[in-house]
Amino acid sequence: MRNLLENARRHGGGTPIEASVRPIAEGAALLEVSDRGPGIPPNERERVFEAFYRRAGHSEGRDGGVGLGLALVREIARLHGGEARVRDREGGGTRIEVELRAS
Repeated sequence: MRNLLENARRHGGGTPIEASVRPIAEGAALLEVSDRGPGIPPNERERVFEAFYRRAGHSEGRDGGVGLGLALVREIARLHGGEARVRDREGGGTRIEVELRAS
C-alpha cells in the first residue's frame, strides 16, 4: 500500500490521491489507488512493473524513486494469488488495481 501511495504522490502532480478497497469475491479484495497525474501510456503499462524500469523523464534522485515500487507491488500480489494492473482513470490520470486473495 505504501508503495502505491508514494507513487501516486510522486507522479500525481500534487493532486489528491484516491484509495479504496472493496470485496470482489469470496476471500478476495480489490485495492485501487488513483491519481490525476499525466497517466501511463498503454505501451508502458507492463514495463512499469519491471524492476528498475524508469519512465523517460523520471530519473533516479530527481523524484526519489529507483523503479522498484511497482515491481514489489506486483510480486507481493502474485505471492498472495492476486495480480497488479495499470488502468486508465476516467478524466485523466492513473489507477493501479491490486487484486488480493486470502491464502
